[in-house]
Amino acid sequence: MSVIIADCPCCKNCIEQTDKNAPLICKAFPDGIPKEYIWGPVDVKKLRECNNGYKYEEDLP
Repeated sequence: MSVIIADCPCCKNCIEQTDKNAPLICKAFPDGIPKEYIWGPVDVKKLRECNNGYKYEEDLP
């Protein structure tokens, strides 16, 4: 069994939702991050840009 861990929640552009049933959103995708970015073949760490001029930037502590 494989476990897939999405990178989007670790990005500093990801916007935390208070409603756990709301879609995952970020500055690049304010209406909801497409499923292929979260669970599919798109590797956000390798993209030059995700959308709207934003790209993956790791949210370091």
